[in-house]
Amino acid sequence: MKTAQNLALSLVLALGAGAAFAEGPIEGNDVFNFQSTLSRAEVQAQAVQANEAGLIARGEIVPVEDKVASTGLSRAQVRAEAAEAVRLGLTARGELLPVATPAQAEQIRNAGLRAVGGNQLVQSGNAAVIAN
Repeated sequence: MKTAQNLALSLVLALGAGAAFAEGPIEGNDVFNFQSTLSRAEVQAQAVQANEAGLIARGEIVPVEDKVASTGLSRAQVRAEAAEAVRLGLTARGELLPVATPAQAEQIRNAGLRAVGGNQLVQSGNAAVIAN
């Protein structure tokens, strides 16, 4: 008799737990009630335009808008500044992100200017520095 009670209790608890999980959304599969302000034809026209513009993702290929940021620095300046940052030990190693002091930031900037200007006079804030 005791075995039958234990079995029945286990069965009731298992079914109760299953019912508790059955009500909520599972990993984003929630259904939203949505009323569109566009007609079906307008949505289809937008889809055709997006497809023609290449904005529809296919597989793992995701469309990217070509936006190029320009820093105004030449390749030589960037290379010289990177080399100076490495020399000063200011490159990231693992999770450690070193922060340059103002003096180190100025050294890095001057290294980039020297790469472009050669031995010309480099203006550094208020003071003039001769770049080597």
